[in-house]
Amino acid sequence: MSDKRNRGRHGILLYEAASPARPAATSDTPTWRTDFTSAPDSGFHLQLEQTNSRTSDRDYPLLADGLHNNKGGAPSRHNESSAAVPTVSSLAILIGALVGTAVGFGMYFLHLGSNWVTIIALPGTLFIRALQCLIVPIVFCVTTVVVAQMAAIGRSTILRWQTILPFALTSLLAAAQGFLLALAFKSWFPIASGRGMAMPSSAFNLALQCADGLFLTSSNGSLSCASLTNTTTALFLATNQTRTVMNTDLNFAGLVGLLVVLGNILVPVNIFTSFTNGAMLSIVMFSVPLGIATAHATSGPDEPNHILTLLRQLRDVLLRMLHGLLFLTPGAVAFLIASSIANFDKYYTADTVTQLAVLVVSVAIGMATHSLIVLPLIVFVATRCNPFPYFQHCIPAYLFAFGSASSLATLPVAIECIERAKISRSIAHVAMPFGAPLNLNGAALYYPLAMVYMANLAGLGDEWTPSRYLVLFVAGWFGCVATAPVPGGAITYLVSLWKMCFPGIPQPLSFAVLVAADFIFDRMCTVVNLHANIAVTRILAEQLDETFEVQAAHHV
Repeated sequence: MSDKRNRGRHGILLYEAASPARPAATSDTPTWRTDFTSAPDSGFHLQLEQTNSRTSDRDYPLLADGLHNNKGGAPSRHNESSAAVPTVSSLAILIGALVGTAVGFGMYFLHLGSNWVTIIALPGTLFIRALQCLIVPIVFCVTTVVVAQMAAIGRSTILRWQTILPFALTSLLAAAQGFLLALAFKSWFPIASGRGMAMPSSAFNLALQCADGLFLTSSNGSLSCASLTNTTTALFLATNQTRTVMNTDLNFAGLVGLLVVLGNILVPVNIFTSFTNGAMLSIVMFSVPLGIATAHATSGPDEPNHILTLLRQLRDVLLRMLHGLLFLTPGAVAFLIASSIANFDKYYTADTVTQLAVLVVSVAIGMATHSLIVLPLIVFVATRCNPFPYFQHCIPAYLFAFGSASSLATLPVAIECIERAKISRSIAHVAMPFGAPLNLNGAALYYPLAMVYMANLAGLGDEWTPSRYLVLFVAGWFGCVATAPVPGGAITYLVSLWKMCFPGIPQPLSFAVLVAADFIFDRMCTVVNLHANIAVTRILAEQLDETFEVQAAHHV
């Protein structure tokens, strides 16, 4: 009983200590409920210092071992040296943005050459490339480990359709809301002229020389290598049709063709090719069955799962690398903003800042509506209770999420807040780790707006066809499970989403504007992601009939 009383001093345990043969079965009993009062704590005296980057992995459900303990039931020392959770200083990013703005305006008014601008842009470009390199394997490892841990401890029932339905419903509504907002605000993003559109090109003569030195000729409808010189018969009229082909409907012949394309993405023929191409959806769909199979890769309950241990260690190594990379975020933001402003007159119109402000407002409207109306309404319909007293317990977690911009780093604070609201810790420790990487409502709401913004600024606003809109909606919804729950995860998926909607067309220059402003959008999305998972946790507590208590005053 002393371990239960001292739990608050040593952080939040993912699973109770037990012998390997009996994995934490007692955590479902009512005796393991928190002793926090149901009334909101006005001071929010959470031990936030416990959630810094040096906290041990057993405080973090996604990073914890949680399955193999020492003989005496104490947590293994292996966890103490695991990877730190990546966090970024909001103040440092703000300072970097201000410095980049000042340097960018200085370069703009000094009219420095393009070579200087290229040099300034290089560090930011390398940062984005490094981030894309790390995010793909992190998504694979985190998703596989989460599914494997739940299956290994007998919590695979969370994967039933009855329990997955709330996650899918909230993300689907977020994607639909973002899609409708994108259509509503599309006219607010004027379509740029002369960029990314099909441009007529003049024809020119082309001669082809064969390996034997003769020139290819066309005579009587047949081709042959017969001419000694590039005479009239050896000249061909060449016309550039590249832009014309890229601006067609891109083989999206209909719904059947779209389903075939999505099926090929969800079931890849070569997973290594998916890693090379950064196909997040393919990687996630491969990770889920791999995690289930990994959980059952041992011949007995007492035998250690070496494959799962390897995946955990690989995940920890990648998170350490990401942690080091994210320390460079303020500098990268400074270089990206400086290069964007220095090239302002070359690549952007005078309305770019105004359009970015419209994008921020539209995203904020969507986030507020989803958080204050849609999610509370879903919780009320599912539980018949007023959800706002429950959400009030989680205000410290929302503040921490906005500061860290990482759903992964916010998990310990969020779980403690949920326990204060009298939710069973068993439900909190399963639902929150499951939803953190796989239910990102904020990302699903943000992607359609960002894509319409980029397309319009690239001059492709008229290229939105019904099939492209359908791809945007479906791929944006799937982005809930294909976006890494770490700072900057949405940037990588935006690159993939652009390739899905506009294959063959290079990434637009307006993408740099979103990268520079990502420190704003990322924090907004993180808060909504956390809020959605907290709402689903409340619904699951009601559905699974866990030891949830609520005072009569909380009922409507």
